[in-house]
Amino acid sequence: MPYLSRPPSHLTRLSVPNFRFLLLFFLTVAVAVQFTACAAPEKQTVDATELTVVDGLGRSVSLATSPERVVSIAPGATHVVRAAGGLERLVAVTTADYQVEDLAHLPRISALPLDLEAIVGFNPDLILASDQVNDPAHAEMFEALDIPIIYLGSDSWSDVHDSILETGHVLGTRESAQSAADSLEAMRLQLISITEGQEVLPTGIFLVSHITSYSFGQGSYVLDLMEWAGIEPLTRSFETPAPILDDEWVLLNNPDFILGTFGESGSKESLLANHPTWRSLDAIRSDRLVDVPASLILTPGPENIRAAWQMAMAVHPALFDSSLTAQKLESERNSQSIP
Repeated sequence: MPYLSRPPSHLTRLSVPNFRFLLLFFLTVAVAVQFTACAAPEKQTVDATELTVVDGLGRSVSLATSPERVVSIAPGATHVVRAAGGLERLVAVTTADYQVEDLAHLPRISALPLDLEAIVGFNPDLILASDQVNDPAHAEMFEALDIPIIYLGSDSWSDVHDSILETGHVLGTRESAQSAADSLEAMRLQLISITEGQEVLPTGIFLVSHITSYSFGQGSYVLDLMEWAGIEPLTRSFETPAPILDDEWVLLNNPDFILGTFGESGSKESLLANHPTWRSLDAIRSDRLVDVPASLILTPGPENIRAAWQMAMAVHPALFDSSLTAQKLESERNSQSIP
């Protein structure tokens, strides 16, 4: 499908800074609910002898020694540290990180707005950020304080895979990082082998909210996950990575499935309360709504593999042996400690 030369009139664009804000906002809201109930970046490389990395923003970052006090300022960075086997190096995470057992003992730093003073107060010898979420302008400030900051690449699965390996190198956990990266890649390839080869793919849209139709467009990792799951994303042609779809566009395209991070408040009734004209959609009339946990998909990182599996199982149940698939996911969850 060719890309559009300009956005359609019924599509609202979000700038890159606003897209970062939007992702972090929804992550923060999702965590609160759980608790109460540019040019493509240069590929990251590592110089093993000097412990130097080129991060997701194309910055060269050198470390004098393997860091012992690491602050993660993005949930995706935390997930990468977990996959790389380096959680014991963390001294703080943000309020946007999910309330899971292996992070329960760590202090929380305000994510929105980011509490820069609190970060410095933890005396970190490394800060890990996300090139998709965190403000690149913070790099210069932390550099002036002689605190190295690495923006982990997460534009694509290849970037995430490399980030796991490179984080393992930086933290001295190479073996664990390699094992995790290999296992996750094997899960991805296995899923693709199950879903590929279909003559006609069902179409779908992914919504971040059941109220305002925030979605994902060109350059978004979420669309890659949908394709691995055997779903044709209808928003692939939109040039903006964060389109806001209006009701007319959705009606005209009539997706076979509506996927999203709806949560407990995202029933069909609540979706129709905000979009009453959608009652005629095939996905609504046939109850083809798929809820994906926000913790698995709103953060670009290792846990996205599980999100893709869940979407595929919901959309293509006939392709899966449910008992074997459940065992596979549980095994990977335990071996990689992905929440």
